[in-house]
Amino acid sequence: MFSTDEKQDMYVYIRSNRNCTLASENYFTLYPERRQPNRVIFGRIARTLGMFSSFTKPRGPYERKQTVNDINVLAQIAVNPDNSSRKIAQECSIHDTTARKIIKKYKYRDYKFKPVQNLHPGDTQRRLEFCNWFSERQQEDQNFARKILWTDESQFTNAGIFNRKNRHYYATENPHLVREIRPQVRYSLNVWAGILNDFLQNRLEDALDEQPLGVIRYLEWFQHDGAGPHNAHVVRNYLDAGFPNAWIGTYGPVRWAPRSPCLTPLDYFLWGTIKDKVYSNATNNIEHLRVKIEDAFQSVSQNSVQKAVDQMELRTNLCIRYNEGHVEQYITK
Repeated sequence: MFSTDEKQDMYVYIRSNRNCTLASENYFTLYPERRQPNRVIFGRIARTLGMFSSFTKPRGPYERKQTVNDINVLAQIAVNPDNSSRKIAQECSIHDTTARKIIKKYKYRDYKFKPVQNLHPGDTQRRLEFCNWFSERQQEDQNFARKILWTDESQFTNAGIFNRKNRHYYATENPHLVREIRPQVRYSLNVWAGILNDFLQNRLEDALDEQPLGVIRYLEWFQHDGAGPHNAHVVRNYLDAGFPNAWIGTYGPVRWAPRSPCLTPLDYFLWGTIKDKVYSNATNNIEHLRVKIEDAFQSVSQNSVQKAVDQMELRTNLCIRYNEGHVEQYITK
């Protein structure tokens, strides 16, 4: 360590010579009896003094000097917080690297938009009513979410979404891989699925009639969304008979909140999981698609199904807390 007096003498030579190597040589000539710092020490002293107005770095937090570039970048963020760092750099006439350093300096982070369902007037209130009802039942019975048969339908096609970001192929040389999309001949399968507790089923009659006693003892409620066929009188009469005052739907004893994929385990968990597996590679024909769907269902673990069902409590509580309809943006994966 060098004393403050020694550092002051070193800085005098830096200022007079404007060259760390020359300053080091002159300092040695004038003070041969002292410890001899190399040119790196001279440079470090100059930088520390310039940044902190002191020969030593402060131990606690400190405020860096705001430059004109800092002010311009912060102003751009305040006006257009969704601009990219490249766009901010262009607006401020600085290099992209400089803009990113300033953004990091002031501890800004880029947060992603969460795609959510478009809500219609009145939807938020319906969601809130459903969530309040569910929350009250969940408080009375911590296993309530597990006693509902959650159901939904989804379509699978041979033109499914191909996510390039999630697909990689390691090789020592570029194999120039391609993946054909938008096939001329299209085929599709409509799939129904139901979740009860940690049990997953893709046949409705099996879900209602042929399950082990350990599963049936949980079944107290039936849920389906507001799809048109669900609202037919024959369907409502069937559910009234099978689940008297214990089913959830558009015209059920408990009204389902329309356009609410964030409030059913099949939408916020199951279909994404299944389609990621099914669409990971191309299908040859409709039978191949059917087999891939069945294999994907078989690969879903009971533990992951259970966690998805249990997350309903968190989601309904978030809906109540923020009272704004959407909840996905508050959920950390």
